[in-house]
Amino acid sequence: MTSGRPAPRRTGAGDMLRAALRDVGQTVAHADLALLYCATVTVVTIVVMLQPAERTAQILDRASGNLNNLRAEPLVAMFGSAFVVEGVSGLLLVLQLLVVLAYLQRFVGRLASLVVGLAGHVVAGLFVAVGVATGIFHGFVDESVAGATDVGVSYVMAACMGFLVLEIPQRWRWWYLGATAAYWLLPGTIDPTFTDVGHASALAIGLLLALVAARVVAADHRRRAPG
Repeated sequence: MTSGRPAPRRTGAGDMLRAALRDVGQTVAHADLALLYCATVTVVTIVVMLQPAERTAQILDRASGNLNNLRAEPLVAMFGSAFVVEGVSGLLLVLQLLVVLAYLQRFVGRLASLVVGLAGHVVAGLFVAVGVATGIFHGFVDESVAGATDVGVSYVMAACMGFLVLEIPQRWRWWYLGATAAYWLLPGTIDPTFTDVGHASALAIGLLLALVAARVVAADHRRRAPG
């Protein structure tokens, strides 16, 4: 008969999964900005989708961040396109964004999360518009692309995922970068569209903001260091 302390209980995959899901639930529950934004997008999208098909198409066309709309109504095109998605598949992305944005809010707070998300959506959208305009001018992009439907939250999500690299432990950082890059960039290698350029741009913006933030924090630590 042996004595002493009982052997420590091994942590299995099920325990790790339950812990991860519990952490996700707690993080989302406390992320008011993420909940408000994603709930707004969901409600707006459902209302739009309940309209007659012709009316739905008109609304999506008006809210699109395409080149034609940016010329005619830049503010509506830049910001309106971030509050509606196309169909059920778009709502699935909103659910993913809820988790990503919740962790970003927990990491840097509401204001910084808002800046990162807006930078990704607006700057990436403008970058795509410039590319489309250049392509049309030189004749290798069809003029119809200037009026294509371009709504959704994917640029916001790509930028947020790029910035969250700072929250990932050092030993997992390159794995996270590889998985994130594959998630956003691989679809563009199969059937490239102007939206894929936007995803790449938004991801790059998030990573660039993360680099700037990391340099600022490092500089502040050096300034505060003794001597």
